[in-house]
Amino acid sequence: MLGPAGSGKSVLAGAITYLLRDLGYDALIANLDPAAIVYPYEEPDINIRKYVRTERVMRRFGLGPNGGLIASIDIAVKFGRRLKREIIENGPEVLVVDTPGQLELFVFRHAGIMLLQEAILDVPDNKALALFLFDPILCSDASSMLSLLLLAASVSLRIYIPMIGVLTKTDLLPDREIKKIWNLLNDPRQILLQIQDKNTPFAVRKIDPQAIKLDVWPVSGVSGDGLENLITKIIDILGEE
Repeated sequence: MLGPAGSGKSVLAGAITYLLRDLGYDALIANLDPAAIVYPYEEPDINIRKYVRTERVMRRFGLGPNGGLIASIDIAVKFGRRLKREIIENGPEVLVVDTPGQLELFVFRHAGIMLLQEAILDVPDNKALALFLFDPILCSDASSMLSLLLLAASVSLRIYIPMIGVLTKTDLLPDREIKKIWNLLNDPRQILLQIQDKNTPFAVRKIDPQAIKLDVWPVSGVSGDGLENLITKIIDILGEE
């Protein structure tokens, strides 16, 4: 579960896990955010905060919130194998992983990738799929959508596992607006056409739409709309690996 801060990662993580359990799957939640104190779901089944807590790191080293989270992720890497051992011992059919809200501090730092690799991706017989979340509130215009698609492409480059997009919070905007955003996110060519003018940077004009295209699914983690379709897609993709 990856995406910008506030895009609904934790809410969606809980909603997917509960629906999977209702469908008969043995599904667990793992939290990799050492700064998360409150969750929109039951206490995580596997929790990095068992080993490192950002507020304690901040007090110990006199750091602010961002510095504390960076240091926490650096420290958390040391416990990657313990987390992996917990996952193996629990042996879930599906593990939903909730990640830190500050995407740039997690995915774009070497320590974050190491933690993800050691604790999650190195689990034996593992089939992994990343969900990149798009907050419709951040998709107010074509340039914002393009920025998020480029961010998703950058994340994909860092984690090297299959990835699909999820347009979250569909319950917050009218259906007509959600459909418009969804259609554009699934067709980067139209987004690029909307921002092409004489002031458009040369590098943007040369972007290949196919290079940033992502299969995006509309979902509400609150109302549950679209969740079953998303889970069906996830199962199909993992079954093809």
